[in-house]
Amino acid sequence: MLRYIRNFTLNKFTNKKVPYSAQIELTLRCNAICPFCSIHLIPKRFKSNEMSTHKIISLIDQISELGVNALSFTGGEPTLRKDLPELVYHAGVIHDFMNGIATNGYLMPQLLKEKSRLEGLDYILLSLDYPTAELHDKKRGIKVFDRVMETIALSNKRDISVIISTVVMKDNIQFLENICELAENLNCSIELFPCEDIIRDHRNLQYKINNIEDMIPDLSVWAKLLHSLRSKYKNILTDPISINVVEKGGFGGAPEYHQTSLRCHVAEAYLFVRYDGFIDYPCKIHPIKSFNALKDTINNIYYSSEVREIMKQHDTYDFCDKCRLGCAIASSLPTTWKTLYAKYIQGYLKGNLR
Repeated sequence: MLRYIRNFTLNKFTNKKVPYSAQIELTLRCNAICPFCSIHLIPKRFKSNEMSTHKIISLIDQISELGVNALSFTGGEPTLRKDLPELVYHAGVIHDFMNGIATNGYLMPQLLKEKSRLEGLDYILLSLDYPTAELHDKKRGIKVFDRVMETIALSNKRDISVIISTVVMKDNIQFLENICELAENLNCSIELFPCEDIIRDHRNLQYKINNIEDMIPDLSVWAKLLHSLRSKYKNILTDPISINVVEKGGFGGAPEYHQTSLRCHVAEAYLFVRYDGFIDYPCKIHPIKSFNALKDTINNIYYSSEVREIMKQHDTYDFCDKCRLGCAIASSLPTTWKTLYAKYIQGYLKGNLR
């Protein structure tokens, strides 16, 4: 938590901007077929250009030099990478990042059973959308519920925090209290963001889920329910400001803003490295400028005049209109004292965040 306050001070009172968090997309491959995710629509020929272990380690070193607080690994499904334990060790032990993995949990038990593996891992962001195996496995397309439960049990034994990530949809909103209760009983924190209509730009092509609107819940109903659940369950990380941003229509875009609680700071506060070593600005979903971090240093990219100009625009781009990406909201929260306190300091004081 002190690291976040340090970077907040640097960003607020000096000319030196420093990202609060970074994420490396290790692969676009995934062993699940989730109906709300478009990654499985991207052709396999575009998924083969993954970075080598050596290249990823070099990027981890550069991210550390930049002064970033937290680093997580995502995909696709990051546990499909055989070198994941080595990367976790380098980030969590060598550089002492707040280090995490975003995973569906299918391969996690075998990684966690060996105590020497995944050394340096602080937390697991673990997908769980239903309180029963029958419903969760059907939605994810693989038999993973029991492995999620095993992952949680093994993580508790190893003192690795688990944050359950629930994608809220029309057909599971009725089960949210059951999931929160299950998370509490399993000693887990939980995030509950609504399903999103994401158009993923990749190699100048666009991929999106058809009829995604049929899955997105009524945001007012979701917000009202979240406020009610927060009064009952102290392990819920989805904070009131995030709820307000989503319910009021997301980030601004042009020509007017839908809510005034929070501007998008994703370009300056969050560093996302693609599976092929490119960094997109202003964000991974809507890249207007891409930089090859394997040919130039991350420091040079982040502090370049082009990126500085993009940062100044915040959420005034047309594609920002009504954006409510959970990663954009979460990465923007540390940029003001009010939102930093609401999300991170209170979460830390409640014991939900380290």
